Amino acid sequence: MHREIQDGLEDFLAGTADPNGQIRFETHLRECAECRQEVESMREMAELFTSLRSPDPPVPSPSFYARVNKLIEEQRPAPFWGAVLEPFFGRRLALASLLVMATLGTILVSRETEEYAVGLSPEMVLSAERDAPAVDAGPAIDRDQMLFTLASHRQ
Repeated sequence: MHREIQDGLEDFLAGTADPNGQIRFETHLRECAECRQEVESMREMAELFTSLRSPDPPVPSPSFYARVNKLIEEQRPAPFWGAVLEPFFGRRLALASLLVMATLGTILVSRETEEYAVGLSPEMVLSAERDAPAVDAGPAIDRDQMLFTLASHRQ
């Protein structure tokens, strides 16, 4: 088969070729017996395929789409949070989180009580010299403020 026939064969058989291409194609077919025979066999095959086509397209069963959706869902990769929300793993994760929080809370409370364990009594604050450094364990407290607090306190 010649090149120009091969290039325009589908358009010619479908009837969608442009007028100039159609005229060239028919002219070549009149002159070339080999191409004419090849095009004729292609037409017969196209008609055969057309005759085999069902007049009514097949309709899938009602459960077909449900099965397809189910297969698609099964093929999806499991999300990361799916493993975390699984009951067995989720319980372990919650227990581990609670233990970490309890440990951190215990450390925080014990550090704070150690830091402020050596409390300053009002007598210690008032008896301290003005220029002397405050006791190491607690924050520096102003003597005048302590005196005011003690004087204004009522039982």
